[in-house]
Amino acid sequence: MNMSQKPHLLLVKVPSYSDVIAPPLGLGYLAAAVRDSARVSLLDGVRLGLTPKKLYSTAKSLNPDMVGFSVVSAAKSPAVQCIGAVRKALPKAVILAGGPHPTAMPMEFLEETAPHLDFVLRGEAEEGLRILCREFPAQGVQDISPDDLNKIPGMAAIGKDTPICRPPAVREDINDPAMPAWDLMPPGQYPKAPHGAFFRRFPVAPALTSRGCSYGCGFCSVPALTGGKIRFRAPQLVAEELMALKTRFGVQEAQIIDDNFTANKAHALNTCRALINSGVNLPWTCPNGVRMENLDKELIQAMKGAGCYSVSLGLESGSAKVLNRMKKGLSLDHVGERVELLAKAGLEVNGFFILGYPEETRQDMKATLDFAKSLPLTRANFSLFTPLPGCPEWERLSADPAAMEGLTTTFSQVGYVPQGFSRSSLKRQQRKAFLGFYLQRRNAERLLASLRSREAVYYFARRAWHWMGAS
Repeated sequence: MNMSQKPHLLLVKVPSYSDVIAPPLGLGYLAAAVRDSARVSLLDGVRLGLTPKKLYSTAKSLNPDMVGFSVVSAAKSPAVQCIGAVRKALPKAVILAGGPHPTAMPMEFLEETAPHLDFVLRGEAEEGLRILCREFPAQGVQDISPDDLNKIPGMAAIGKDTPICRPPAVREDINDPAMPAWDLMPPGQYPKAPHGAFFRRFPVAPALTSRGCSYGCGFCSVPALTGGKIRFRAPQLVAEELMALKTRFGVQEAQIIDDNFTANKAHALNTCRALINSGVNLPWTCPNGVRMENLDKELIQAMKGAGCYSVSLGLESGSAKVLNRMKKGLSLDHVGERVELLAKAGLEVNGFFILGYPEETRQDMKATLDFAKSLPLTRANFSLFTPLPGCPEWERLSADPAAMEGLTTTFSQVGYVPQGFSRSSLKRQQRKAFLGFYLQRRNAERLLASLRSREAVYYFARRAWHWMGAS
């Protein structure tokens, strides 16, 4: 590289099987953050169906100076292969990784990918990546001193003498950059397989109004990875981004994929008002699951008035005992009231439930199915519990080797087997829940009414086969 030029940075979403094929917002924000100091390319391995062999050829052709991988725990194995392939193609490139898995297990991941991976950037990597891109032309990142490396937010490295492992970086101001680099991941290039599976118009684009979560649910790693705090974007920036998506990229629907859009009622109300005042007039959904404490008539009506037509709720269980173990902080009576409010307002209501939680029994699972069937839900999803690195249950269970034996981190497969179950019996319980819910005539009719195109039917069938058939 000519040292007077900006370094060429290649950002890669690790290829793995996923039911969700949508623009990778995290990489989009990173690309936007470093464009003043780097030339950026972006490869979505999930959308492109990249294999390590294809990635080797692509990396060799692009010949970047730096390569950054985004890695979730479910994609750890392909990530190790892809990092090795890129190192073979680019012996002199700087290779780094970030995302949930390297953030939660930085030193373990560095060891698994040694000697190919140079660094991990833990947490929110905008500032750390900016520093690396600025330093690269001046001296070469691989020659940065340990003292300077230790100043980079979120840095983890094996190091020449002493390992470096800084806490996950958490940004207070999430208004810079103002929006992701949408030109590197145009929503129209993506198939009709967005988060949540269901939509009314296409193209669909995800968007964030906040980052992080301050709740302590036992199955969730988000608080540990983001400092246990929520930060908010300016509502006007959210409205401007959706308007740009509509006018520049032809987006017809948005998905607000915050970890908890309703965590702060004032912010949610102000965001809805900004959307209304902007005249963007896009239908939108909350497919990630929101908390119910702040879902009152005022907020529900504001969301509907701003274009929201579907809300997903993290209901998790119909057993008070299991909810207590999850540290969910929910009352079953309170849940029923909020679901009724949403349904009466004319919104689609989707319920997320978890089966196979530690100490859960068959009676608890029956209570969950009965509870789901008693609610006016549009749809329900019954996933199997998977303890992810960084979540409280991972820390608790990892102390017991027997509990972690055979663990996998893909949500559709049996990743964890609680006492009293086998893999096959747990899978039967999941199928029983799905069939029990959707064979109820009312729920079957609502499901069929949601499938509005051949593509929607195809991707729903693909997901159903994956969830119901995988073991």
